[in-house]
Amino acid sequence: MTVVPVAPVVPLGGVTPAAAAPAAGSTQGGFGNILGDALQNVSDSERFADEMVGKLAAGEDVQVHDVLAATTKARLTVDLLVAVRDQAVQAYQQISNLQL
Repeated sequence: MTVVPVAPVVPLGGVTPAAAAPAAGSTQGGFGNILGDALQNVSDSERFADEMVGKLAAGEDVQVHDVLAATTKARLTVDLLVAVRDQAVQAYQQISNLQL
């Protein structure tokens, strides 16, 4: 049986070590900022879908499949938001029911 030597592991470029990552409490990527960005994304997708439906209803040059894609994306983002909210409420209820 022949044993083939393994080449040394080369570090990947662009990956920062955990020590160089921002702290959990920093303002760069906190939970509040992530949640705010997600809510803004939901709002933007709903606003865009409303604009597309309005343009279609007004008879402007808008493709029906673009309107369908925008409304579907808006619906899916709202569904995801509701699912995340439900999970957060469930987690809060489980924590509040813990015996101390």
